[in-house]
Amino acid sequence: MVTVMIYTAFGLILFVAFALLALTQFPHRRATKTSQLSPGTALKARLLAGLLLVGVLIMAVWREGGGFGFLLWGSLLSLSACAVSLILGWWPHLLALLARLMLSLNSRHTNVRLDVKG
Repeated sequence: MVTVMIYTAFGLILFVAFALLALTQFPHRRATKTSQLSPGTALKARLLAGLLLVGVLIMAVWREGGGFGFLLWGSLLSLSACAVSLILGWWPHLLALLARLMLSLNSRHTNVRLDVKG
């Protein structure tokens, strides 16, 4: 039972990583009805997604060994990527919360108030 929960957690982390990668692209953000990210925020989201992908690979190999861990990671990678593309194709509003979260993180760092005299 614990193994199933760990594999499910790996799959969910990979799903979030692929969703982050997809939501850095304008057509997918438009499908979720959210505005475009700044280039810096898109880069941060892509780096985070890459770290999540590699992190799950390391955890899977550490837990299951080299052969099965890599096979498990590859299988979960494929399933997660297919799940993200299915959701973006049929129900993109399900990813709108993550897209808005990315946008709120973007606006929190870019709202700088400048007092200009003159």
